[in-house]
Amino acid sequence: MKKRFATSAALVAALSMVGMPTVFAQDDAAAEEPAAEEEGPLFPSMEHFGAVNAAEPVAGKTLEEWAHEMVLWMNAPIDQNALETGDCNIGQGDEVFFLQNTWLGQSIIMECNIPAGAHILAFPGGGFGFNTEPDETPEGLAAFGRQMSQFYNDPKIIVDGTSVPVGPAAWVNAEPFDYEVPENNIFGGYPAGTVTAHYAGWFVMLEPLEPGEHIVIIGDDSIGPVKDVEGNVHYTEGTAYAVYDITVVDGEGDMAEDAAASE
Repeated sequence: MKKRFATSAALVAALSMVGMPTVFAQDDAAAEEPAAEEEGPLFPSMEHFGAVNAAEPVAGKTLEEWAHEMVLWMNAPIDQNALETGDCNIGQGDEVFFLQNTWLGQSIIMECNIPAGAHILAFPGGGFGFNTEPDETPEGLAAFGRQMSQFYNDPKIIVDGTSVPVGPAAWVNAEPFDYEVPENNIFGGYPAGTVTAHYAGWFVMLEPLEPGEHIVIIGDDSIGPVKDVEGNVHYTEGTAYAVYDITVVDGEGDMAEDAAASE
């Protein structure tokens, strides 16, 4: 999984303009077919674990609105960034807790304290990029996002050993928006300022976990872009996994470890 494309101006420009190779290309009609095939509940097996239907708001916000907040959180400055600092509790809220995957070809293990009652928004895979050249248009960024699902085509979420199905409606393809590149950013020192940005990816809202200890695994077998020394972009398969050792704590900050025994 490549969490973000905008690691450098040159790479973003190449990815925004190169398009997809023929083998991965699809038209809009083909992209809509999976959604048409999967009628009814977003997650047919959601009784195995609580995956929230994407149509239902959580804490007054839609899945798309929470996805936008998570993208800003994932691209926070280096000293406020979970992957850069190794602190998954940094910048988190009490209503929805963000759990992201890592980079293509890598794996991480992190410990998190999540407040009881908080939903979890899991991000198995996706990409973020912004225009770095005058001829890069918002329309071009959006078109690239529509095809990006071909890269991130095997999302996995496992909660305490139980797999959570990921339906096509969990794929969020955002409209281009104005993004303020911060100082001390994660994009290789790209100049701070306003750019037109876009993201697309899997965003799965999970119901709150019971107080106590849990293991959440987020993964994706993906196809990622690699740029050679001559500037040509190639595509390679890889896997990214993030393993989260989670403690769900009550409102006082103490783990309710004896709750089950007292029932």
